[in-house]
Amino acid sequence: MLEELKNSIISQNQKRVKELTEELIKSGMDINIIINAITEALKIVGDRFNNGDLFLPEVIRAANASKAALNLILPKMLERKTDDYKGTIAIGSLGPHDIGKTIVSAALIANGFRVIDMGVNITPEVVEKTLRENEVHILALSILLTSDIEKARIIIERAKKLTNGLRVMVGGAVMNESIASNIKADAYGKNADEAVEIANKLIRGK
Repeated sequence: MLEELKNSIISQNQKRVKELTEELIKSGMDINIIINAITEALKIVGDRFNNGDLFLPEVIRAANASKAALNLILPKMLERKTDDYKGTIAIGSLGPHDIGKTIVSAALIANGFRVIDMGVNITPEVVEKTLRENEVHILALSILLTSDIEKARIIIERAKKLTNGLRVMVGGAVMNESIASNIKADAYGKNADEAVEIANKLIRGK
């Protein structure tokens, strides 16, 4: 069933993804194992997109299929003991492509973080609204296009003024350590594993 779940995400079959996720949850399958299967599928989708085997509409459909699964899983994650809760992360993509954001969100949820998904094509106003309405410890931004770097700098500057002690982590196709430092982000991660490691460090440092 886990293999079928992965294949259904890759083939963008949202209805089947929901059915399989429901069956896996009912079977008592460990939630983290289900999330890992979703993450593996999305990594394959991302690789195929980068190789030119899939196009953006297909990537978006695959991401939406995975979100249908995550929407079923999230309530189960929130049922965990309070001791397992580490902190709240607001995450958003500055571009239209959110495959990386979805992978990182799943990994963060699996590791005890509450994740607020701000969606794609986010603006400073969207971020500020999220920060005003929620207690957010970390802001995570996916920056995909060179043209969005300046926008990210503005978002980070305004967000840090609004929320004392807010930490910011960034990732995405155009990011590296130097650019992250220039736009005043606190950390840069290349993939979901690094994002989890960074989030744990930033939370411990608070």
